[in-house]
Amino acid sequence: MDFDLVDELNRYLLDNKLELAIEVAEKKLSNLSSTEFHKIIGRDLKPLSENLTSYITAFYSQSKNKFEVKAIYSEMNGFTINYDLWFIDLFGYSELGTLDDLDWLSEFEYSSEKSMSISSFEDLQSVYEEYMENEKWRDKELEKACKICELLIILRLQELFKEVKTIAVQRNLDWKDIPLFVTAHDYEMIYEVKK
Repeated sequence: MDFDLVDELNRYLLDNKLELAIEVAEKKLSNLSSTEFHKIIGRDLKPLSENLTSYITAFYSQSKNKFEVKAIYSEMNGFTINYDLWFIDLFGYSELGTLDDLDWLSEFEYSSEKSMSISSFEDLQSVYEEYMENEKWRDKELEKACKICELLIILRLQELFKEVKTIAVQRNLDWKDIPLFVTAHDYEMIYEVKK
């Protein structure tokens, strides 16, 4: 993993510069020799915005009856090794923590009963399957492309949540003011979605 790149992207996320983070990661990937992982460049998950809006709305409706929701956290499954199905889960919190100390994320009050599938990137799921099944990580250049693609998938998921937050504000949905936090399993590249 290019930890300098991860640190740079995290700084952009903390400064609410998600678009710049995507641009930097795409440029970094573009500078490498072309691979199947380059398919991520220029693509997004925004076609899932209506599904995600409904998913969060249903989750909030269920959880607000149990406690006062102060934050919602979403985590994508470990998608690089679980290439058969990519999905997210939601977690509700009665206390709002900070990005400085992530221990609070284990103290959720409620979690989604069903996961939401992440579609639109099925071709990339196949690329990850071939990469893992054929142990292609032994090729160091291919491994670099794979790792940057991982970061871009997470950034595009975070972009989807940002899009959905805008929809929530426009439609005056009940959860529009609830802080949303988004990442993937085993990643600390967490984005707090802001209006």
